[in-house]
Amino acid sequence: APATTTTRLDVASISDPSASSSSPSSSSSPDAPPLHRTRPRKLCLMVEPSPFTHVCGYSNRFNEMLRYLSKAGDTVDVLTTECHTPPDELPTEKFGYDVHHTQGFSWFLYPSVSVSFDLPEMKGLRILERLKPDLIHVTSPGVMLIAALFYARMLRIPLVMSYHT
Repeated sequence: APATTTTRLDVASISDPSASSSSPSSSSSPDAPPLHRTRPRKLCLMVEPSPFTHVCGYSNRFNEMLRYLSKAGDTVDVLTTECHTPPDELPTEKFGYDVHHTQGFSWFLYPSVSVSFDLPEMKGLRILERLKPDLIHVTSPGVMLIAALFYARMLRIPLVMSYHT
């Protein structure tokens, strides 16, 4: 029979980092799990529509994710699209991370939603070549995932996809 390995999760260390004798957390916030057990990661977040130009659950989800990644010391570059907000009002930074905007268009079924194939600019490719991330996280109810699939395959970077509305 093949050997099996069992990993025991110390639940006390998740809710109270001081309760664990394993790797100490440098996070002093009681609302965050120990975030420094692994080396900091480099991530490219490709997200559409932009979670930074309006308030909704989708926006809250990505702001919280970036806040925790910042606490963990990870490096993140964000690529998003927004064709309804004037360019001078688009955020260029969130939680210390660069936010890049690529050309987008309105989808006919949801005219208030901006989506993008990251064409013709291919900003995502330039970000990935510069950052050399450990992971691409693409999230959408749109079409940016097509560009992310292409980039991940071409550059051989692991890709995770999620769908949020």
